[in-house]
Amino acid sequence: MGFLEAYKSFWKNYVNFSDRAPGSAYWYVWVWNMAICVGLYLLASIFDVSIMLDGGNLAGGAIAIFIVIVMWLYSAAIILPTLSLVVRRLHDTGKSGFFIFLGLIPVVGSIIILIFMSFESDGPNRYGDVYEKSDI
Repeated sequence: MGFLEAYKSFWKNYVNFSDRAPGSAYWYVWVWNMAICVGLYLLASIFDVSIMLDGGNLAGGAIAIFIVIVMWLYSAAIILPTLSLVVRRLHDTGKSGFFIFLGLIPVVGSIIILIFMSFESDGPNRYGDVYEKSDI
């Protein structure tokens, strides 16, 4: 799965918790989301956004406040698609989607999920055949 195809698939399958996702889909989406978040953060810093509250007001101009709102909206928008991608990736490695709840364990859970995301595909398993190229 290619870089752009993985990101399109991320949004196309945002509530698909039943299929499989290859490792490339997970890691490419991770890179996309980090690049977008870092880009928005850099824009916010260029416009001198201060997240510190100064007398109850967010310091910065209207553009800076708009960028912060876009950052929050994007962060909220990727929660559900990311959860579904992680579940599909777990399915690809032959694990149940309920393993995602290991991520709720402070510190250790994130490391365990990261290790699971790094496993190779399991071949045909109970969650379906090997990932087929989608029609995006």
